[in-house]
Amino acid sequence: MIRHTMLLASASALFAMSGVAHAQAATNDQAAPAEAQDAGAEIVVYGSGKVRQEQTVSRKAIEILPPGSSPLKAVARLPGVALQSSDPFGSYELGTRLSVRGFNQSQMGYTLDGVPLGDMFYNNHNGLHISRAIAAENISQVDVSQGAGSLGIASTSNLGGNLEFVSRAPAQELGGELALTYGMYETVHLYGRLDSGELPTGTLLSISGVIHDASKWKGFGGQSDNKVNGKIVQKIGDATLTGWLNYSLHKERNYADLSPATLSRIGYDLDFLRPDYATAILLSQVSANQTAAAARRALPFPTAGVAFPAPYTNVNDTYYDSGGVRRDWLGAVTLDVPVADWLDASATYYHHYDKGSGGIYTPAVFSPDGFPLSVRTTEYGIKRDGGLARATATLGGHTIQIGYWQEDNRASTDRNYYAASLTNRPDVTTFLTNPFRSDFLTDLTTVTNQYFVSDSWKILDALTIAGGFKGARVSNGITTTFGTPFINGKIAAKDWFQPQIGATYRVGRQEFFANYAENMRAYISSFRGPFGTTQVGFEAIRDTLKPETSRTVEAGWRFDLGPVRGVVAGYDVKFKNRLLAAFSGANILGNPSILQNVGSVTSRGVEVAATYQVARPLALIASYSYNDSTYDDDTVNGAAFVRTKGVRTVDTPAHLGKGEINYDNGRFFGNLAGAYTSRRNVTYTGDVTVKGYTLLDAAIGYRFPTDSTFSGVEIQINAVNLTDEKYIAALGSGQFFNNATSLNNTLQAGSPRQSLAHYDAGSEGRYPAATIIR
Repeated sequence: MIRHTMLLASASALFAMSGVAHAQAATNDQAAPAEAQDAGAEIVVYGSGKVRQEQTVSRKAIEILPPGSSPLKAVARLPGVALQSSDPFGSYELGTRLSVRGFNQSQMGYTLDGVPLGDMFYNNHNGLHISRAIAAENISQVDVSQGAGSLGIASTSNLGGNLEFVSRAPAQELGGELALTYGMYETVHLYGRLDSGELPTGTLLSISGVIHDASKWKGFGGQSDNKVNGKIVQKIGDATLTGWLNYSLHKERNYADLSPATLSRIGYDLDFLRPDYATAILLSQVSANQTAAAARRALPFPTAGVAFPAPYTNVNDTYYDSGGVRRDWLGAVTLDVPVADWLDASATYYHHYDKGSGGIYTPAVFSPDGFPLSVRTTEYGIKRDGGLARATATLGGHTIQIGYWQEDNRASTDRNYYAASLTNRPDVTTFLTNPFRSDFLTDLTTVTNQYFVSDSWKILDALTIAGGFKGARVSNGITTTFGTPFINGKIAAKDWFQPQIGATYRVGRQEFFANYAENMRAYISSFRGPFGTTQVGFEAIRDTLKPETSRTVEAGWRFDLGPVRGVVAGYDVKFKNRLLAAFSGANILGNPSILQNVGSVTSRGVEVAATYQVARPLALIASYSYNDSTYDDDTVNGAAFVRTKGVRTVDTPAHLGKGEINYDNGRFFGNLAGAYTSRRNVTYTGDVTVKGYTLLDAAIGYRFPTDSTFSGVEIQINAVNLTDEKYIAALGSGQFFNNATSLNNTLQAGSPRQSLAHYDAGSEGRYPAATIIR
């Protein structure tokens, strides 16, 4: 439970320290509001003027969340968006899954200030998760497209929509911010920021840091984050030079994957065994004895017997420990130049360095001295360099854009094993050295070239037509320097013409929109892609494999009925050339896969969302989304014929319902948010499902008056999962399976009720709750 005495002591210390933060007078737009705010004003503006279903999530939507939360938690408030997470912050990468209109997290596009973040998958080869790319406190907004992504986004994975994250600019005035959060499960989150204000040279600087530590809600260990973000903005005549550099060190101990069998036999609290080393050793010894007995050999561990200790019935029910570590540097320099009154140009260079490792204690490989456990790691490296260029011309009623993106990505993926013993228990959240065995050492390359051309033509005051096209070629290569499977080669995906066209038409205060778009998802330089097989298997698919593509049609009505505003949208999506990596056995065995095209998916759906301004400080928000995503074909997965035609796609809820109550009278503010997620399929045949669930989160806070001693100070209390719902969050953490017979551990339990208290002191002030989403 939260220790209020410790919280108050920490808050008192911060009050004493916050004098520096308040030494600078806040500007008018920075001061905490003294009057009631329109709690509904700009809480949701449903993409007015856009030809697609789009929204922008503002900084306030992130601030109302528990500090340390991923900005994806704020995006999850939008219609059509489903977010599942094993932890209350959404920052535990292995156990967090985002899906939008039936497309999963790795089938969407992501950028930070225009810089590509890749497909944001855990085993990433071409980017990093937004939770590592920047501190959430430093994000000013997130532009979200649920349907077709924008033509200009630097992404080759966005079959579906895109999320474009925008960082905060350095403040115009000298000031700072200091914030502390403390909560259940020993959660401590510390954020500090210093803004230089405008220097005599016209320079603006900001630097900030985050320290986040939280114990897991079950089992041993926790998650930790250390981040440093820096940004500089310099005027050079009429041009603007912007540079930023972000560092992240992220460590997480994993939550154990569950299965329907372990859920019924052991329950939601099943986790990795650490610090219970004896049981982990015994499980491995019993498994080895069972294998020997089946082969009629002498038992290697006679004293262990051949029966697993209750409640375990399988060596893969759980393991001793598992975790990961990621170290990232991400930076960019952008020059924006107004060439003429009608022409603007910009150019960006960026670099990304990543070193990562994911480890697990495995009973499948013994240590060299015969100890029945070792630590298996998958180790990652990424070095990306890229450039973006764009020109925008305004010619009469036309706004024309052309752009180009090029990236050279050199990555590596290695599989190593490290010795364990009774006295040596390697830490899976550190970078280990001196492996006794390597399965494979691989170098991976990805070269991306993409362009786009677009035109937004305002034909009439009420009518705008926007269209264009993009093209891309992505070449993927692998060189195996050691190991099995030994595979070398290259494969490329290209489509030089991917069109989009849409229109908006206004009738009074009402707006109608429609859009058509085509997209391609490039192959990935990863064992999730075409390289996760043998050389023979790769040669067999290299010339016949086709990249995944999508065709999206959507239309809608943005309505404004005075106190009630909202949107109704419908869509039809055809997802072709679906790629499936067929695996065999438990995930820990690391068996090679075979990638294959397995047909198409049809997705149709409707989204309805509305905001009702009840009174000036009070607003209600509600949305409902229906999605019908089904496989169009039966599938051959490995040697098995799988009847999937007409079955709902895995991890895709048919129904999403969301509602919020927002209140802000200038000093007191609060938010009560509920979200319903319906039943989801776990297997491709749909014979295993997880039930739907409803979560309630709440926040309440107080801003001190601007004329008080504590001007600029804000206190906030958050509670997540108020009803302490037991539910399954992420699916597919250990891959997806054909049916109940082949199902292994692949479910993640959702986090229980948790509360946190937050203290924030800063001269920059707070944005009013009226700008939660715009």
